[in-house]
Amino acid sequence: MTPDEKKLYALMAVAEQQQNLVNQAVKELQITEERIQKVIAGQTHHTVSKSLNTGLQEGTAELVKTAKALGRLKNSIDSASDQFSWKIITIVLGIFAILMLGIIWLFAVYIKPLENISKIESLREDGIQLEIRSCTVGEESKPCVRVMKEQCNYGKNHDLCVIDPI
Repeated sequence: MTPDEKKLYALMAVAEQQQNLVNQAVKELQITEERIQKVIAGQTHHTVSKSLNTGLQEGTAELVKTAKALGRLKNSIDSASDQFSWKIITIVLGIFAILMLGIIWLFAVYIKPLENISKIESLREDGIQLEIRSCTVGEESKPCVRVMKEQCNYGKNHDLCVIDPI
């Protein structure tokens, strides 16, 4: 072998050795790239999971606070509703009681004059026309009849008057 051939073989050997080193470096770079991708994916997954868990915990805590506030609001509305219901019932019963007392008072005031209706009807049947009204004497209501003042002082005790015809 000639010295040029030897140099050529030596260069080829060096080139092959360098090619092997380059291939080995490429493989190591690919392995490193895969590791870096795994590390980045793991860190990203960990960061996203941690952020998501933190957000979910904060959201859950906020929801629990809101639910408690809504529960208190519901209780206060129920309480106010119960109080309002009792107030309405009391007002209605009070109005009913006042109406009943008014009706009883009206009957007490006007029933006594109504007792005289049968007497008045018998006078009308006899042909005597009367103008009858209810008069208040003191605190009591009494039946009154229109008379002619000029024609009074009749009867044994002079306490009768002639009725003014209609």
